[in-house]
Amino acid sequence: MTRSRRIAKDVLGSLLAHQQRSILMMLALALGVAVLSAVIVIAQGTEARIMGLVANHGLDMLMVRAGGEVQVFAPTADRGLTVLVEGDARAIEAEIPNVTLVSAVQNQRDISVVYEDRAVTTRAFGVEPDWMEIRRRAMAEGEFVSESDMAAMSRVVMLGPKVARALFPEGGAVEHTVRVANDPYVVKGVFVEEGVNAGGDDWDDRIVVPFTTSSRRLFNRPYLEQIVIRTADARQMPETAERVRELLRVRHTIAAGEQDDFFVREPEDVEDAALDASSTLSTLSLAIAIVALLAGGLVIMNVMLSAVAQRRHEIGLRRAMGARASDIHRQFLFESLFVALAGGLVGVVLGIAVARGLAAAQIVDSRVTWVPFVAAMVSCVVIGLAFGVQPARKAARVEPATTLRQQAV
Repeated sequence: MTRSRRIAKDVLGSLLAHQQRSILMMLALALGVAVLSAVIVIAQGTEARIMGLVANHGLDMLMVRAGGEVQVFAPTADRGLTVLVEGDARAIEAEIPNVTLVSAVQNQRDISVVYEDRAVTTRAFGVEPDWMEIRRRAMAEGEFVSESDMAAMSRVVMLGPKVARALFPEGGAVEHTVRVANDPYVVKGVFVEEGVNAGGDDWDDRIVVPFTTSSRRLFNRPYLEQIVIRTADARQMPETAERVRELLRVRHTIAAGEQDDFFVREPEDVEDAALDASSTLSTLSLAIAIVALLAGGLVIMNVMLSAVAQRRHEIGLRRAMGARASDIHRQFLFESLFVALAGGLVGVVLGIAVARGLAAAQIVDSRVTWVPFVAAMVSCVVIGLAFGVQPARKAARVEPATTLRQQAV
């Protein structure tokens, strides 16, 4: 039997002979690996969901918001800015190359919608017919705003799915009359369910009316919150965004060196902001996983140091029978490595199971790839070797003659 095979046999025999100790070390590291695996799976799921939401925002869409500060996502309160007007939207549509569709957008929070004895308070939007194509929305029932609705300033309303369910729990909202801010509106359509966007805005909890109706009736003001723009070639997005900025600076008579009174949002802004928001939590979770891994490594080191003291006679006897100090060193190092890898396998299965369970409960998102397996195995090899070195050195330094003499006494 070769020396390496003999060492491997001794490693396996030692671990099986001290099963409680082996299981303790394995579980200590499995906990850290489980946290690490769960963090990776949840982070990958979150990133995939965010990228889907970013794509849903429209990779060929620009948005102009009133106000000069950076506004990637919608503000959390109405601000009443009097900066953007419909004329800005028409100028962009007429003068900027690469622009195919434009819609002026107004919105206001805390709008009451009532049907019979049921009522909701939601956010109302006034938009133009092209808005639905620009924002890639679809109707589950009925129709969207038409040019004739715009021309007549019609009191028609499109409901988000949450609003429709609250007012019409049995369905059939289309063609019924509801009261929006105490005025009668005919329900023309119900949107397809969209969920929450990358900025945390619930697309299903809102209503939409024609822009002319919002600007001259519902809100009775000319100012816009947004202008949404569809481009023909997404590769020219930066150049198109810069031309929009230049045009609006001229229209708003902003002098050189002065800050814009609007913000032009590009698709990359949405992606960066959404990923930044999720990376903070991922970083914190990763730090917790690393601490748990280090704690598992410390448990392995301390248990094995204790094992060296308990196995001094065994070590001395093996040395007396011809085992080298390097053989003893390798045996203890391999014991640490084997326990770490076993703990890693248990931990990665446990971590993925926890992440999938949380995803099934709709608490988090998860996405399983090869990354958690590789990360678990690499981290376990590093932990096993790093924290097994000290016990292995201590075992290799045991003097066989002294140990056997003490045992005889």
